[in-house]
Amino acid sequence: MMCITVEAASVAELRRVIVSTCGDLMSYMRVKPVEHASKMKFWLCLSKTSIDAVIGNIMRALPQAEFGRITPLLAAASLSNTN
Repeated sequence: MMCITVEAASVAELRRVIVSTCGDLMSYMRVKPVEHASKMKFWLCLSKTSIDAVIGNIMRALPQAEFGRITPLLAAASLSNTN
């Protein structure tokens, strides 16, 4: 699971980059507004082999994107069950 935060105006561009880079390698995408900000937070579930390509393409297209922690899917599922 990977978390990315972008300005709300960049949502369409980020989705385009993710879909064009990952295609079928992405199994999950969640988008949620950040409270009290004009930003949106994306959570992506990707194959391990696609992470480097996705990060590189996002950094080129949206250099202002903020990358959060990358966690293995099992660890991410455990974290979400404790909330």
